[in-house]
Amino acid sequence: MADKSESFAVKAAMKTPPRWMIPWISRTHVALYKLTAGRIGANLAGKPGILVRSIGAKSGQAHTVCLPYIPDAGDRILVASYGGGPTNPAWYYNLKANSAVVIRDRGSVVWCEASVVNPDEYLELWPKVVADSPWYGEYEKRTTRQIPLIRLRETGRYTG
Repeated sequence: MADKSESFAVKAAMKTPPRWMIPWISRTHVALYKLTAGRIGANLAGKPGILVRSIGAKSGQAHTVCLPYIPDAGDRILVASYGGGPTNPAWYYNLKANSAVVIRDRGSVVWCEASVVNPDEYLELWPKVVADSPWYGEYEKRTTRQIPLIRLRETGRYTG
């Protein structure tokens, strides 16, 4: 039975919506996640999802996106796939420009430092990412760019 749900999740994840729909879907997803404290929206194609709040690289304004992550040694790995599109997603540039981020992982609020993984670490991590979430391998085939991996390392927690 797990194979069927995994297969369904992979097929669903590979059906990337048209680019013009992505901002609307993202805003709706973030709103549902916030409204339900992650009861709705924290599962993205069978993977855990978090809200990532960062400062815009160009605008200087706060932006929040809901992203799946892959756990790795106590950190969270984000995949800047943009569905295999030709460019990196905007949130990737935001994290590169302003590495201090706040995430919401269901009911927890966590401060993190974001960093693009180095080339050696990338060679080690990418096969694990594709083994964990096979659609990223399909996305890789759709693009000529190397899909960046971002490590979120926890620096503090809100305990109020």
